[in-house]
Amino acid sequence: MDVLLFKYFAGKNGDTMRDVAKAIKISATTMSNRLTHKCGDFSRADIATLKKRWHLTNDQVAEIFYNEV
Repeated sequence: MDVLLFKYFAGKNGDTMRDVAKAIKISATTMSNRLTHKCGDFSRADIATLKKRWHLTNDQVAEIFYNEV
């Protein structure tokens, strides 16, 4: 996962990490842990929610969450 790119798209769309956590229905602590690779990954449903929320292309999703284009 490309954390910097994740944060870039969040900021570009006016979201704080707390906003993102609320959108995918997790706690701010869980969000922080996911971004620092301390617990779990984002689910397919989480990714789909953020793709729609941030108007991401499939390539952008792959680049952010799967480090591939």
